[in-house]
Amino acid sequence: MENLKLDDIIVAVSTPIGEGGIGIVRLSGKDSLKLADRIFLAKDDKKPSRFKTYTVHYGHIVKKGQGTKDKRQEVVDEVILTVMKAPRSYTKEDVVEINCHSGIAPLKKILDLCLINGARLAEPGEFTKRAFLNGRIDVLQAEAVLDIIKAKTELSLRSALNNLEGLFSKKINEMRENLIEIYAYMEASIDFSEEDLNGLRKNNIFKRLNSVKNEIEKFISSSNHGRILRQGIKAVICGSPNVGKSSLMNAILKESRSIVTHVPGTTRDTIEEIVNIKGIPVTLVDTAGITNTNHLVEKEGIRRSHICLENADLVLLVLDQSRKLNKDDMDIIKRIKDNKKEVIVVINKLDLRKALDIKGIRRFFPKSPFVCISALNLDGVDNLENEIKDIVWKGKAPGSGFIGVSNERQLDILRRSALDINEAIKAHKSGLPMDCISVYVRSSIESLGEITGHVITEKALDKIFSEFCIGK
Repeated sequence: MENLKLDDIIVAVSTPIGEGGIGIVRLSGKDSLKLADRIFLAKDDKKPSRFKTYTVHYGHIVKKGQGTKDKRQEVVDEVILTVMKAPRSYTKEDVVEINCHSGIAPLKKILDLCLINGARLAEPGEFTKRAFLNGRIDVLQAEAVLDIIKAKTELSLRSALNNLEGLFSKKINEMRENLIEIYAYMEASIDFSEEDLNGLRKNNIFKRLNSVKNEIEKFISSSNHGRILRQGIKAVICGSPNVGKSSLMNAILKESRSIVTHVPGTTRDTIEEIVNIKGIPVTLVDTAGITNTNHLVEKEGIRRSHICLENADLVLLVLDQSRKLNKDDMDIIKRIKDNKKEVIVVINKLDLRKALDIKGIRRFFPKSPFVCISALNLDGVDNLENEIKDIVWKGKAPGSGFIGVSNERQLDILRRSALDINEAIKAHKSGLPMDCISVYVRSSIESLGEITGHVITEKALDKIFSEFCIGK
């Protein structure tokens, strides 16, 4: 951590670039208020360094003349300036936020003025990194900040907020403290072999060790829930031409996103939209109708459809109730079965005369749900959404109190920690001496420390915060 600089002032635009009602330039560092003194002219002529913390002030950002005798001041923008003094701020440093008019010109000019007056441009996530380095939050909470920013549904937002509040950190710290206590007893037992150590004999040590392993494995087993809440799933709508794929897409989105006509082959490229289906962030993909064709554009669309199928988490196979299966349908069914994907068979055009042998199709997908709908009339769409929810959560949907793993870093560390504990238990059963067994327990303690940041390298920190935007 030697190379981390915490003495300088960092600055960044913390709102999206573009036209809007407001733009925010954020400063953090021990001399942030002194910098603000040089560029902010308050209505009452007071200096920001004299302002009370958690106060908001009206004034102007001004660019002063270059020479010592040059009293000219160029007004850059009319602003509201907010002061948050250390240690009660996001970074635990002095923080200044300049609320100006949004737009590239005013934001860039204020940013440049801050840089000229001694600040440097913040790195991605550096404000949150400073919050961690200054002890306001741990790494799990820092990652929760990113999860909040990326949350696409109310459930994923609630889960991220739980982690930000430190509920997951508390569980990890409890397990880690338990292991530290176990490790201390193990080290003591090396010197006091078969003695009773504060009422804890050797067999009890390994019962507690096994209990911690079970707790870790619960978080590992529920990690798929966290991944789904954070990243969502990709659901690909596929089928032969003119079965109603685009109509289904529009019905789920509740808007006219895909072009719908009676002409087969209307959709010639994949169309993606993110939609909230029963609390699940779903990337819905409408694909070109899969068929044999010599048309160059159609062939490219079909090639992309095949790629989407290979990368799908869930396939919505759309079939037309008003006609029997044809060769295109059978080719698609075979491809889906070969890919071994989760499938929901969607029988569309419920409003038309039935010609499809649904019982015959069930032999291809004996374990998959079948849903009959009319995408045109929106009949059965809610049933389809319920089936999507059931197939994703496997009947065990997380509630608003869900806490747990939200990314691969956390999952990898938990797996390593559980593996070390398992090795310690195996070594005990094999009769190995306690000093050999305790090495695994110490490794597990260090792994859990990586999750919260008790033990972490600068390289690991850089990787975590590289996912953040510059202004956060």
